[in-house]
Amino acid sequence: MKKRVLIIKLGYCETLINEQGFVPSLGDVFRHTVLLHHYANDEVTWLTSKSAEPLLKDNPFINKLVIYNENTASEMAGTTFDEVLCLEKSHTLSQIADSVNAVRRLGFRTSSTATLAHHGSHTALNIANGQDHFLSIQSVLFQMVGDYWNGENYILGYKPKQLEPFDVGLNFRVGTKWPSKQWPEENWKELERLLIGHDLKVNWQKGETDLYEYMDWINAGRMTITCDSLGMHLAIAMNKKVVALFGPTPADDIYMYGKGVILSAEWACSEAPCLKSECDQDQSCMRELNPKMVARAVINILNGRNGKK
Repeated sequence: MKKRVLIIKLGYCETLINEQGFVPSLGDVFRHTVLLHHYANDEVTWLTSKSAEPLLKDNPFINKLVIYNENTASEMAGTTFDEVLCLEKSHTLSQIADSVNAVRRLGFRTSSTATLAHHGSHTALNIANGQDHFLSIQSVLFQMVGDYWNGENYILGYKPKQLEPFDVGLNFRVGTKWPSKQWPEENWKELERLLIGHDLKVNWQKGETDLYEYMDWINAGRMTITCDSLGMHLAIAMNKKVVALFGPTPADDIYMYGKGVILSAEWACSEAPCLKSECDQDQSCMRELNPKMVARAVINILNGRNGKK
């Protein structure tokens, strides 16, 4: 029997990081689409932010997409669902989750004094509070809903346009929420020089203000080189080869689906991964990522020599 399910995920807080804000993390929203495999036979309503709408629109497993606005709380109060999964930690959004009628409540809830968890969310809160772990976020999310993750991938509803193909896309921008993830421009330019030297067609990131153009651009490349960002998850969903560059954020919860590798600097400060949006050290861990090392990984993967998970 189909359940009526409400998923609340706007990206205002990342599930495995203990923080709140009002700048959506679009990559965090998109990677939660893996849960739609669990709800494939149910009637799903998903509450999200306006900026995340293109990532969820036309998804075959979402029956109704609700875009959050100032009237959302009053409009949803008293509605009825069989199951509510709240993946936001903010008091405002958890109040919406508590205001609807539901047989079963999963995910996060908040009180005026502390962040609490419904059934299945304790592992996520422990990780967010700094506990060491070896779980991918997919495993944690399936644990939240009482299921086991068996390697299911993200689900993208948008069908990208077919643009002129190229070999390697340089996904050099990062979101405003985590400027510390940025790899220096001079490193990107040196990487481009090295790749062109191997007769590869290189293309710089498109679609800065248009997510549809951005998804079209990712789809046109054989490989995406990216920092820890939305582009990494989208490229994986589109079955592209990926080289992901990590520094201030942890890679423990990232699963690459056999699409490529995660690289981090040979040198890192004692605080890494610091989870700071701005670097306060004299020596940036992202700056220390060597373009030659990245180029070597690109060539190995494109030549079929990728042994990473």
